[in-house]
Amino acid sequence: MWSRASAMEGALLIKTILLYTTSTTELHIICDQPARDFLETRFSLLTYPARPIKVRFYQPSLQSMKDRVAREGSIQSDHSAGLPGLMKLFIHEILPASVKKAIYIDTDAFFISDPTVLWNVFSQLKPTTAVVMSYHPDQSSPEWNHASRICSCVMLLDLEKLRKLRLMDSSVYREVTDGSYPSALSPPTFRVMYGEPGPDGYNNVKLGDQGYWWAIVDNREDIFEPLSFDFEVTSCLMDTYNVALGEDGISEADELPKQCHVKGTPQEGTLIRPKLLHFNCLHGTEVYMDWEGWLKITESVTQRWGPALSYHHGYKWIWLNLGVKTNSGKSLVDIGADTNIVFADLQLARDHAVVIG
Repeated sequence: MWSRASAMEGALLIKTILLYTTSTTELHIICDQPARDFLETRFSLLTYPARPIKVRFYQPSLQSMKDRVAREGSIQSDHSAGLPGLMKLFIHEILPASVKKAIYIDTDAFFISDPTVLWNVFSQLKPTTAVVMSYHPDQSSPEWNHASRICSCVMLLDLEKLRKLRLMDSSVYREVTDGSYPSALSPPTFRVMYGEPGPDGYNNVKLGDQGYWWAIVDNREDIFEPLSFDFEVTSCLMDTYNVALGEDGISEADELPKQCHVKGTPQEGTLIRPKLLHFNCLHGTEVYMDWEGWLKITESVTQRWGPALSYHHGYKWIWLNLGVKTNSGKSLVDIGADTNIVFADLQLARDHAVVIG
């Protein structure tokens, strides 16, 4: 989350996690100070939640992010998310080694069901799988190098595997060749899809981090599995698959033919049961909840999901205080922060006394 506006969106996502979860929650938030400040105003309202909540803020400096991308040596972004958006490729380096798996979700999404169901997908994966995200092989977008065939907005990441595979390259990794790790995974995949990088890196990669993820998963199918559309009911390109609130008595046999944008995808023939709504591509607003289209009943996404947004956006944080109120003084909300982020490659350089130029 890189701004107060993104934190406003992210707060709604977090609120729905806490509203629906049946598990103890750990939130690892990579952000700047304005985002942290806003979120802490919301966490302060949680005085006796139903379950313990662990919150950790990670605040890499802008310079440290620039330096990490420079050490990688080939990537850059054409996307509005800019440099912070590229950090989605380095989550395994930013979070501590004690965090072995994580679910990444863009801020413009929220749950309408138990997030534990999404977490349980980890237990169903193949032993080699390290990345899970929605996959749309039916999409054709040559102007984006077909990067719209995936969506890096919701990802299950096996961080431990990504660390062992050394997902992203670094000048440090190219310097330290002690055989303890393989060569970085991503450079060959980038070259297969985009050719050799120019003097300033790749300038033909579209959609920011998603373009790089696309090269990775398209060329390393052994580490990738598709995510059920249940967890990525998106307003961008997919029209939320024509899935909507209403007709509560409809049968599965009658609901299935109504779905769109599923032919030729892993979801074809399988009913979508929405669990996570994603409202991206709502242009003209900094915060998607403020999109003027929510006030227009003629907008299809408003017809389908406007009431869901209204309910969850309006649900008060103080209503999450469902635990037993005690006078012990012990808080169930454990908040900490790391403002001195050291990327994994830089830590390796320090361990091996490598001089960074």
